[in-house]
Amino acid sequence: MKKFFPTFIVLLLFCAGCATATLDPSPRYSGKKIKTGFFIDKGSSGDGVTHLGRLMSYSPQIELIMLTGEDLRKGKLNGLDLVVMPGGDSQRQMESMGKEGVKALQDFIRNGGAYVGVCAGFHITLNRPERARIMPYTYIREAVGAWGDVQIDLSPEGAKLLDVKPGKRMVRYSYGPVAKEAQWDKGSCKTYALYTSSIGPIGRAGVSFFNTPALIAGTYGKGKVIATSFHPEYKTDTYELFMGCVYAVTGVKITPQIPVPRYHALRTAYYGNAARKGYAQAIREIIALERCSELAVTPGFNYELLNASDLLILPDALELRGKNLVKNNWLPLLIKFLDRGGKIIAAGSSWNVIPDHKNLIRLDADACLVQAALDAAE
Repeated sequence: MKKFFPTFIVLLLFCAGCATATLDPSPRYSGKKIKTGFFIDKGSSGDGVTHLGRLMSYSPQIELIMLTGEDLRKGKLNGLDLVVMPGGDSQRQMESMGKEGVKALQDFIRNGGAYVGVCAGFHITLNRPERARIMPYTYIREAVGAWGDVQIDLSPEGAKLLDVKPGKRMVRYSYGPVAKEAQWDKGSCKTYALYTSSIGPIGRAGVSFFNTPALIAGTYGKGKVIATSFHPEYKTDTYELFMGCVYAVTGVKITPQIPVPRYHALRTAYYGNAARKGYAQAIREIIALERCSELAVTPGFNYELLNASDLLILPDALELRGKNLVKNNWLPLLIKFLDRGGKIIAAGSSWNVIPDHKNLIRLDADACLVQAALDAAE
């Protein structure tokens, strides 16, 4: 059995901390860290949450603190430098925060805090009665899109703000808010990138969101705000846009130091959205798995990723997740994946709907996933 000392140390540390709530994978950093609150309560959903969490976790300049709506209401924004609001469902995010939590967020920014919003996090900022009214933009309801890569054009001024190169680039869009300027008297804001292509809506009539804001930034009271209606965290070649957003509102350059897998590493997909214990657990497990150079880990679970993977990890989840595999006709695809030689690690009873197979590895709900993944890689 092939073992490597660094991998053993990572495995030992991870398994020892499987029951704990935090894991700091950041390399050593001697400067002052950005105390960053990351909103992972109901409404924050999708692979973007895990992608953002891992990017920030790997940035030695960031001290990452997971936030819930109750945390906001209890005053836990005090002492933070930055709040990052990920994608998902902005209405549910607002409900999770509640009126007191939204006011706490407004006060945090107004008094000098920094805010980065992605997709739904952009929507949270809109100047609408049912949103937080942080930025002078409102929603263009009839302009809707689907999912895919679209082109944006980052202005020279926007490039200077983010400290990146200006011009056109492809970004990942996923049903993000399409906005227009509204009346405003509470600060300043500008559009720094426009969409130069769009994706037609699915299932309902709509108009193009061509030439609408893709990235906005400004001030709210004494605080700084920046938001993208696309997902810079999904694609490695747009990571720098998220890193630039953090720089724009904090003045600190973050440098995520993501481990590089071996050339022949096992291509591994991790279904983080399913994790019973939520995104904090999913992010921690992804980081522990990524620290093993025998694995090339990608958070997510979709048809394209399954076809490009050798191993699928299904963490312990709610029973509903297993039922959804049947409801959404995923079982035949998973069986085909197993038949072609792919391996599946299924933790907990949620995945008992998957029939037994020589390439299916069943684990107890609280089992350490790293060892099972390393065994699968041999």
